Amino acid sequence: MITARKSALTEAFWYRYFRRKLRKRFRALRVKGAATVPGWHGSTTSLRETLPIVFIANHSSWWDAVVPLILSYGHFRHDAYAMMEEKQLARYSFFRGVGCFSVLREDARSALRSLDYAAELLHGTARVLWMYPQGSIVSVEQRPLGFFNGISRLLYALQDAYVIPVAFRYEFLGEEAPEILVSFGEPWRIYAPDLPDRSTTTAQLEQRVIRTMDEQRESVIRRDFTGYAVLHHGTVSINQRWDSLRGKQSAMG
Repeated sequence: MITARKSALTEAFWYRYFRRKLRKRFRALRVKGAATVPGWHGSTTSLRETLPIVFIANHSSWWDAVVPLILSYGHFRHDAYAMMEEKQLARYSFFRGVGCFSVLREDARSALRSLDYAAELLHGTARVLWMYPQGSIVSVEQRPLGFFNGISRLLYALQDAYVIPVAFRYEFLGEEAPEILVSFGEPWRIYAPDLPDRSTTTAQLEQRVIRTMDEQRESVIRRDFTGYAVLHHGTVSINQRWDSLRGKQSAMG
């Protein structure tokens, strides 16, 4: 497996780089439910700060590797790590410097080593880990999600941790550039001795992510983004520039 080689300087560099990229490519980054996450400004969370957090999310875009860096480094100030498909991490090795390590699901022994490595990183700390239990990029509309049981094995190894479901969506909302939508579901404290078998636990976790995704999809359909905070304003679309120009011309004459 490919381990993480995290450093503060590397994180700072890539955070600034990808923040600029995000602002050029997307109209906005909207986030909902962040108040339940430790580190958020004005957080209302009651989560214990001595337990690790595992964020489990759907995986529909390459940008899923970037958005956690923007959030964890720039807004939550987490000591964050992430699992990435080995061929992707080998291709984009700079992600090691921001806390990414590999998983090779096709090789059972290698996958177990990655899970053990994740448990060692998190156990007894307040670190966070971003995981995509689908294992590969699939449509945001796919149901069921097809989670692998690795997430349950990790939680058994950690014994005591929080899991927070996350929904990612990249959507055109009537403008030239798309928007990024991130929804955090309700945290769930996982105490391993109380868990059922791994398959049942995985299914329960998958349903929590699906619920968060479905609520997010309904917001998109209704164009109702109540509760979403805009963290980054990005590129201005052509129609906005044109409307602004026409407004100035009308004011002048």
